[in-house]
Amino acid sequence: MADDSEFATETPEAEIRDTDIVFDCPHCGKNLVIDYRGAGLTINCSDCGTPVLVPIPDGMDIKDLDLDPGEILKQLFATRKNYQKVEVQLQQLKSRLSQMQEALAAMQDVVAEGLSI
Repeated sequence: MADDSEFATETPEAEIRDTDIVFDCPHCGKNLVIDYRGAGLTINCSDCGTPVLVPIPDGMDIKDLDLDPGEILKQLFATRKNYQKVEVQLQQLKSRLSQMQEALAAMQDVVAEGLSI
């Protein structure tokens, strides 16, 4: 399954290009827009989260989407860079969550002490 964040957008705020594929989620009816490179991929609907097969437009052959090795390598590097950023963000969020849980526990102790007086 593809990472739909790279391709899929929601229609209202997004600028729809001539090369985009516009289709409806067959499960919830949400109008979806995806870059032409998403043709034939399975993505999760941005509204209901259900996996959806992106249609291949009439007249387009899946071979038309094959990228040259240089483009694939550029995308691979970009994906790795984004992954590293997300890993850092995840660690920061885990640290913040731990701090918040500790603060919550301290507050619960104070409340419990106040109720026992």
